[in-house]
Amino acid sequence: MAQVGDSLVLTCPLANGSIRIIRSSDKNYKETSEYGVMISSRFDSTVRACHEGKVVIVKATEDKKYDLVISFKGYYFWYAGITAPKIKEGAKVKPGDLIGAYTPGDLLELLMFNAEEPENPRKYLKCK
Repeated sequence: MAQVGDSLVLTCPLANGSIRIIRSSDKNYKETSEYGVMISSRFDSTVRACHEGKVVIVKATEDKKYDLVISFKGYYFWYAGITAPKIKEGAKVKPGDLIGAYTPGDLLELLMFNAEEPENPRKYLKCK
């Protein structure tokens, strides 16, 4: 389904999600320290993997939520704002697999990196 390269397609992590906030413009994406997109849904309570890969980080944050990172061939997909992870480090996922819980109406942040370079997930993300 999702391919790395020019045809990269990311599944929206929230089934009914829409992009609410873009941290930087598409033009100056790599020139800012604010990366990622914020996605919100009034209906969803689950977060799904946007791409296949291996879960490399599941970590609690100070705000009592979780960060979760999926790695695939040098790409990293970083989710921030998960209320409860439903998967452990080392697990392999496919696009659409359940990875965590989400509070409807909150903001879920998705960041994407190619090696250590930030990539604009909006270019590849298919949300409503």
